Amino acid sequence: MKKSLVVFSLLMGFAGVSKAETPSVIQVLQKTPQWGLVQAGTACIEKYRFLPSGEVLIESNQERVSGSYSFITKDNRFELPAVVIGFQTDNQKPDCTGSQENQVGSSTTNFLKQESDQKIYFCIDSFGKNCPVYLRPEH
Repeated sequence: MKKSLVVFSLLMGFAGVSKAETPSVIQVLQKTPQWGLVQAGTACIEKYRFLPSGEVLIESNQERVSGSYSFITKDNRFELPAVVIGFQTDNQKPDCTGSQENQVGSSTTNFLKQESDQKIYFCIDSFGKNCPVYLRPEH
């Protein structure tokens, strides 16, 4: 019986170590200074900078947008964590899709599905079934 407990304790310890070493999608987003948003059908890459202060800076073609971001975790009954971005400034220049819509005062919620530290999908649904774009680290 003691042997079983020791083996079980060792296995639980190893499981705990590997889990602690795997950063969450939120930690990965925060530790990388700049991300590129890849969209199908365009070579234009939007650049996202999630600052430690909670501010986000976005460059898309000629557009420059800033705002604040916060995270919602699955503790709030979602399957995937999400990032909520509230837009505060927008220079109303064309973005990667050609849109010049003023986003000031609006917000967006994107569910985060992590494939790796190099690829994080922005999903429309909380289950990660509809994920049309993804972020990749930019240098």
